Amino acid sequence: MRRFVVLMALLGSMVPLVGPAPAGGKAAIAVSASPNPVVLGQRVVHSVTVAVSGRLGVWVSSAGFGQPGLGTLPAGSWSQECCPSQTAGTAAWHYRSSSPVPVGSYRFGADARRTGSYLSTASLGFPSSSIWVRVVRD
Repeated sequence: MRRFVVLMALLGSMVPLVGPAPAGGKAAIAVSASPNPVVLGQRVVHSVTVAVSGRLGVWVSSAGFGQPGLGTLPAGSWSQECCPSQTAGTAAWHYRSSSPVPVGSYRFGADARRTGSYLSTASLGFPSSSIWVRVVRD
């Protein structure tokens, strides 16, 4: 019985780290890309929908795309990093918000520079969403 009480106390203390569930059963974060597939040399627009406030991170493969613009993303910056799992191990452009972002939808664009399929990911810490974006020849 004592183990059960200790386990419940530990689990109860972890709940605030996860944060509240979004209303209506929506995912905490979602990412999409349009057009998908995108033609080599054209711009793909990523849309990120945030259903709970949090620190936003976005990864876009730099193997497949030029440096994204900020678009409507909240204050933050892009940097290049090598090979995170959020882009399936390819070099990546990584955006980090300067502070927790409000609930809402954000958009930014990046130019397709190499054919193939590339993983893009948006994250609010633990909750994340990913999409494969395909770059094709005309």
